Amino acid sequence: MGAALDAYVAQRLPAALLDQALRAGAAVEVRGIYPAHVRAVLPGATLADRGHSFGTAKTFNRIRPHYFAVGDDGARRLVVAVPPGRDYVLHYASLVGHFLRSRGAELAAVVRYPAAEASVAEWTRLAELVEPGDRVLIGYVQELVPLLAERGAEVVDESGNEFYGAVRLRIPDSGDEVCALGVRFSFWGCISARVAAACRRLGAREVVYAGKLGALTDPRDIYRRLFSPSRYLHLAPEPRFPAPAPGPRNGLHELFPELDTGVHMSVATVLEEDTQQRAYGDRFGVTSIDNEIAQIALALAAPAPEPPAAFSALHFATDYLHANGERARPDVYNLTNHRRRDALALKNRMLRAIADRLAAYYRHPL
Repeated sequence: MGAALDAYVAQRLPAALLDQALRAGAAVEVRGIYPAHVRAVLPGATLADRGHSFGTAKTFNRIRPHYFAVGDDGARRLVVAVPPGRDYVLHYASLVGHFLRSRGAELAAVVRYPAAEASVAEWTRLAELVEPGDRVLIGYVQELVPLLAERGAEVVDESGNEFYGAVRLRIPDSGDEVCALGVRFSFWGCISARVAAACRRLGAREVVYAGKLGALTDPRDIYRRLFSPSRYLHLAPEPRFPAPAPGPRNGLHELFPELDTGVHMSVATVLEEDTQQRAYGDRFGVTSIDNEIAQIALALAAPAPEPPAAFSALHFATDYLHANGERARPDVYNLTNHRRRDALALKNRMLRAIADRLAAYYRHPL
């Protein structure tokens, strides 16, 4: 993102609160605690800031990290409570750490709770919503459900809890039911893999992920091209040197082979997406990058006692990861300006293109 990095970090953090904490001499910590559970883990914590806020129209992906004051008079520690998942915790730690270093300070601690991470599907009660035989749709479900209904899908049920909302769609011709599963918290990185694997354990036959990603192809592909990978490269936070691997069955490519965009790379945090990583991706012909797709695909491809579940991803690009020596263009969309009116209009066009493909795809039995 080049010069846009500082703006990206600033958009996602409450700068005034963090500066106030630093002036008061408070230590700043990042902890992997679901915000609603903080007082059970840290008695006496008081909410200082809800973090990024959204309008009431946004139903999903709206539970973001909250900020809590802990200690005498709230002056000893400021805790950033991040929904538990290794990648999401590390992502926010990288953002807060970047901000603090710009002020000459450092993060005091990064604390994860592996048991909460591993059991995310259980304590969010995913089993209330996903049923055996489902074809599960995740990602931009709030936007895609009405578009699929316009294209013939019938809404037969709506349900939910504090963590998810689900709309059941009956598809003409195939007779299949699609569970459009909206996630109220951010299922960043490895959280998505755990949720997808849980869907398979619950008997889902397929997971389709519709969303956004970064392109490594050409800046002109932003908001103009659909990406649907068939091979996957996962770079964990630890140094690893994997090679691209195939995922599970991809029903979307069986019907629309022309959608196949080859190798996709997933990483844990946005701040990892640098020119060195771009060079690594170029070694394997990577065309796109995000934080979830490869993790979901490889989780569903892993051996398990349950029947296999198919997986397809259908995304559009909102930004471009440039190569070393390639100058960042100020006229190109990126993660700091994707909510501008012109970008939203282009996003809506791409969502309609995704809905066209999915409506045609779902009419064919899996």
